[in-house]
Amino acid sequence: MTAWSARPGAGVLTRGGDIRVCRELAPLGQQLPYARAAGATPAATGWAAQVARRGWRITLPGDSLGDTLLGMAAVTALDSITGTGITYRGPRAALMRRCALPVTTSEPEEGGNHVLTSGGPAPIEVAVIPEVPPTWLDLVDGEHVQVHAALPMRYYLDLEQRLGVRLPLDTAPAPRWYGAGSPRPGRVLFVGATSRPDRKDYGQAGFLAIAENLAARRPGLSFAMISAREPLAPAASTAGIEMLGALDALDVLDVFAETELVIGNDTGLTHLAALTERGDGSSPQVLGIYSRHAHAKWTTGRVNHHAVATPFSALLSVADRCPVRDRLEDTLWGPASAIGAVPPAAIAEAAGSAAGWW
Repeated sequence: MTAWSARPGAGVLTRGGDIRVCRELAPLGQQLPYARAAGATPAATGWAAQVARRGWRITLPGDSLGDTLLGMAAVTALDSITGTGITYRGPRAALMRRCALPVTTSEPEEGGNHVLTSGGPAPIEVAVIPEVPPTWLDLVDGEHVQVHAALPMRYYLDLEQRLGVRLPLDTAPAPRWYGAGSPRPGRVLFVGATSRPDRKDYGQAGFLAIAENLAARRPGLSFAMISAREPLAPAASTAGIEMLGALDALDVLDVFAETELVIGNDTGLTHLAALTERGDGSSPQVLGIYSRHAHAKWTTGRVNHHAVATPFSALLSVADRCPVRDRLEDTLWGPASAIGAVPPAAIAEAAGSAAGWW
């Protein structure tokens, strides 16, 4: 049984970072046409020279933090070709100034999309569409495959092939975001915000149950929650969960930096937690709870970004399917796709393991 198996249970920990499996256990995906892990390079296309000469421009959706954060991997790829710096125009100028990439921002705008460009005489528009790039499989040797399923690496390898040159990173190309502060030992933060409360929210009662399971095994923990819904249920207040309300992505960076363990819905803020980097280069451990999307795809791919998932989410990861692109109605799978069917005890077990507590 591997992390890719469509297992009947739920809540099994899938650790972040590089994934190599026996080839017969690999998920469905597209084989890279060159042996990247062995040092091979993509076929030359001449497009890299055009990009370097003309510059590039990427437009990311303004209404989805997760799409923006993971889509920034394409910016990382193209910046490695031009190396002239990046100009940003859009509604998150203050957040972009916390990005590890060399971003210069214009005055913030209300609403609208995020436009990033290298400049140049005639910038080439590069589309970043989550449903397009497949899982890439790199045959390492006669027995093993390196699996590039995380969306940032899908973008990165797609552009590597289009550019026709080997790009410098081997994994996790989504840029880091700087958070101020040092971790508070035993600090656990729940991310209860989500774009789909009806399908992707573990709920206050569920997070409370996770907290109770964690506290029973490791006394002295402190808990907080980010949620768009207020107030906290009385039971949560009694359990000592601090309500932080609905925080902006910029404000929450420093909250993430002070947190040892983040447990959250599959949403942009949870991805941002995994991409947060403290002054000493460390990051919080992050556990995402996945239900109606592939846990292997909608992740940063970083070693500190882990997952627990419903059987439906695991099935999507194995088959490399997308409920949006492929018009899959997740509710047809019943409890196998319901986020609430993942037991709180299983999430607590996975979270504590990810944090190194047991």
